[in-house]
Amino acid sequence: MRRAPQDPLAAAISRPRWRRWAARLPPRWLAGGPAVRAGRGLVLLTGLLVLLTVPLLAPPAGDWLVVLGLAAADLALLAASTAVPWDRLPARTLLAFPLAQMAGLAVLGSATRTVTGAYVPLFVLFFVYVGLHLPPRTAYWLLPAALPLYLLTSEPLDVQVVVRTLVVACVWVVVAEVLAGTVRRQRAAADLLVRDARTDPLTTIGNRRDLEDRMTLLAPGDTVVVCDLDHFKQLNDTRGHAFGDQVLREFGAMLAGSLRRGDHAARFGGEEFVLLLHGSGTGPALDVVERLRQTWAERGGATTFSAGCATLDDVTTAQQALVAADAALYAAKRAGRNRTRSAEAADGWGPRVEAETPLEP
Repeated sequence: MRRAPQDPLAAAISRPRWRRWAARLPPRWLAGGPAVRAGRGLVLLTGLLVLLTVPLLAPPAGDWLVVLGLAAADLALLAASTAVPWDRLPARTLLAFPLAQMAGLAVLGSATRTVTGAYVPLFVLFFVYVGLHLPPRTAYWLLPAALPLYLLTSEPLDVQVVVRTLVVACVWVVVAEVLAGTVRRQRAAADLLVRDARTDPLTTIGNRRDLEDRMTLLAPGDTVVVCDLDHFKQLNDTRGHAFGDQVLREFGAMLAGSLRRGDHAARFGGEEFVLLLHGSGTGPALDVVERLRQTWAERGGATTFSAGCATLDDVTTAQQALVAADAALYAAKRAGRNRTRSAEAADGWGPRVEAETPLEP
C-alpha cells in the first residue's frame, strides 16, 4: 500500500530542517532534555560567532592564541555536558552554560586589545536562554555574575560605561522575565489543551483518546476491564437524558474515587467504561470490580452494571485484551447482567470466554 503524501506545510511545521539535522547526532549529544540541548546550542553559537568574526578585527598572533584556547574550552564544556546527570540536578544548574560563555567573553575582552567590546551584545542572548528555559526570576541569580563579566568585556571603565551597564542590565532582566512569563503561560495553556483533549467532558475521567495512549503502556499481568451500565437506554427513555447524564457523571466519579493509585478509568463511549488495572491479574481484578459494584450500590446507583475482564500475558497485545474483555462483557450480559465474566487467553486470543463465579443480580 502506498503511503499518502504528507502535507509539506505540516511537515515543515512539525519537523524543521534543523531538527532533522540534529536527529543525526549521536544520542549522547541529544541527552538531557530540551534545555540542555539549547545550552549546548548556545555554546556552539557563541563559539562560532567569535571564530567567524574575529578575523575581521585582524588580531595579532597572541590574541589568536586566546581565541583558540577559548574554542578548545567550549569543546571541553560540550563534551563534559554529555556526562552530567542533568535530570538529578536543580534547574538552575543550567546557568553553567551562559556563565561559562560570559566568562569566556570576559577573558577574551580583557586579554586582547583588538576584541575588547566587540562581543558585549551577546550578553542579551544569554538572558534570552535563561528566559526561555529556566523558571521565572532566575535572571536575578545570573545578574550578579553577569555585571562584572560584562564590565571586563567592555571598554575601559568610565561614567558612560557604568550608565550603559545599568541600562543593559535592566534590559537583560526585562527580556528574561517577559520570556519566562510567556513560556510559563504557553505551557499552562498547552497543558490545559492536552488535558481537555484527553478528558471526557461529561464524566471528567479519561476519554477514548486518553485510553488508547495509556493502553500502549500496559504490560503482561495488567488487566483490562470493560464495564457497561445495565438497561441504560431504558433509563434514558423513561427518566430523560438529563437524568441519564447525571448517572454517567456519578458513575465516572465513583470510578475515579475508588480505583487504586496507578489504575485508570476512561469512558469508552455511551454508557461503556474501561478500567486499566496494573499488575492485578484476573482474580484480583474480579475483586476490584466487585468492590466497585458494592460501592455503586451503596451510593444508590440508579442501575447496575456488567463487566468483562481480560489479563495480558506475554503474547497478548492490549488491543486483543480489550476485544476479549468486551466479548466477556457481552457474555455477562447474556448471563443475566449485574455480573462479571473473564476471558481466558487462547492462541491469538480467540477469545475463549469462561464464566467466573456468578455474582448475585
